[in-house]
Amino acid sequence: MSGIAIISGEISGDMSGGALANAIHALRPEIPLWGIGGANMAKAGVEILYDSSLWSAIGVVETLKVYPKIRYSIYPHILGEINRRKPEVIILIDFGAFNVRVAKWCKPKGFHILYYFPPGSWRRTGTKGAELAGITDKIATPFPWSAERLKGLGANVEYVGHPLVEIVRASLSRDQFCKKFGLASDRPIIGLLPGSRPFEVQYNTPVMLEAAEIITQSIMSPQFVFAAASDIAAKRIEKLVEAHMNRNSAPAKRNQRENRQRERIITTPEGFTLRGKNIKEMVNIGKAPIHKCSGSPSFIITRDQTWNVMAHSDALMICSGTATLEAAILRTPMVIIYRGSRLMEFERRIRHINPEHIGMPNIIAQKRVVPEYIQNEATPETIASHILSYLKEPDTRQAIRNELSHIKEMLGEVGASERTAQIAMELMNG
Repeated sequence: MSGIAIISGEISGDMSGGALANAIHALRPEIPLWGIGGANMAKAGVEILYDSSLWSAIGVVETLKVYPKIRYSIYPHILGEINRRKPEVIILIDFGAFNVRVAKWCKPKGFHILYYFPPGSWRRTGTKGAELAGITDKIATPFPWSAERLKGLGANVEYVGHPLVEIVRASLSRDQFCKKFGLASDRPIIGLLPGSRPFEVQYNTPVMLEAAEIITQSIMSPQFVFAAASDIAAKRIEKLVEAHMNRNSAPAKRNQRENRQRERIITTPEGFTLRGKNIKEMVNIGKAPIHKCSGSPSFIITRDQTWNVMAHSDALMICSGTATLEAAILRTPMVIIYRGSRLMEFERRIRHINPEHIGMPNIIAQKRVVPEYIQNEATPETIASHILSYLKEPDTRQAIRNELSHIKEMLGEVGASERTAQIAMELMNG
């Protein structure tokens, strides 16, 4: 049996691909799965030929850094593997710049192509994606309006719902979460999600730290918790937090305060790793108390805790991307931001990129449900003002939660992965 190839190119695609792989194996455990993806697909039993989490990018500037490797190394190699292994079905997940090219090569050669999450599936109008009709056997799309639009363009498409509805959930209660990370359950928790890509962490973290400073001056003892997407991201965040604290220290007191500042950074994977003094004592008692300088915020950096951070935060500062939709499913009020380099801003201006909405909750709702800011618009003062309104105004917070509930309903019923797996089986048998 030549199995099924699954090709995804983003962290969100890897997440959907992992859930789909589990659903396929629930139907047919013996089918070999292989392709391009990340940790979620690998955990689900997919043989990963290339780890896509290492080279996901946004925008021309960032894409140029990884394009040569993808185009001239990975692309020909994956085509060679497809030609050699001859999979019974090829499942492509989003990642249009790469996967559309793969489909164009594979379809004329008789391979069965299932496109899961067609590029731009959130679009409601236009002819974008018309070429998919001729290079796929079936399209499985997460949105009903996407199915209608693509059907109108001649594609064989089925609306299956969004897999995040079945995937996203907290694994801890609020009390368990607070106990695990040494938080006070009766004090505000603000989650910080600067993004998964290195440049997102680099440009979004500093403005979040500045906003935290403003918030700390306005309310009593807020608690700031970073949700790092990986060990590498956690280390980058930690360095940025340290640099921020050092910059804000008075030069005359810098040496005296550095030790206290290090105690304010807590890095927590599943257990605890505390930088600073008394590490053994703090780990042994199973808690990580927060040491903070008067008038300055404290930061906890977690790993593999994204959904717990989202679920148990009272408000979020969050980078635009799939994470915003995950937060919407968990009904947590948020401020969406996206900052990048000057070159990225230049690119945005010369290409006249000025979308009505950048956050998935707002795109799906077709209105500004939660605030969002791009580049220089994402100032610490603006971000802090929205977070403070969530924390100080219960009616505002509840109104946002109600709107996010409606967005969750628009994502369909649980079972998207199972429905898509069944489509794959039908293509195999056909």
